[in-house]
Amino acid sequence: MSSEPLSNSQSNPLDLSGLEDLLERAQLEVVTSAPDMEAQATGATGGVSEETNAADEDSEAKLILSLLSHLMQVNELVVETNRRLNLATSRLGTLDEMLNAQSVWLERLPTLEVKAAQLEEVQLQLDLAITENEWLKKSWVNKFFSVLKDKA
Repeated sequence: MSSEPLSNSQSNPLDLSGLEDLLERAQLEVVTSAPDMEAQATGATGGVSEETNAADEDSEAKLILSLLSHLMQVNELVVETNRRLNLATSRLGTLDEMLNAQSVWLERLPTLEVKAAQLEEVQLQLDLAITENEWLKKSWVNKFFSVLKDKA
């Protein structure tokens, strides 16, 4: 695998796509040495240097175990970060869908405004027709008296 950056200038260096399997299944195995192997290693040296070698090996083992525990903590943090990234990605997908829906409505808005204006005009014409229809349904006597009331 090459350590050179990708040639695609639009690629995001923080993009983790393709690493889902690694991030979900990341694990660490801690292997400790058996007591027999330590005894063989210390038994081969002998004398005063045997105590110094044992102390050095103990400090190295403690250092290795400390590093491994830190590595396990890092692994747990990577798994948690992966979980949070997946949640954020799903939220971004939802927001993207909402944004697309809003943009469709914004594109339709001028047409809807024209239709609303036409609807108001038709509603006004309907109200006038209903009023005229009610007046035409009145008897000729009521019409006569309503005209006299309007003139007075």
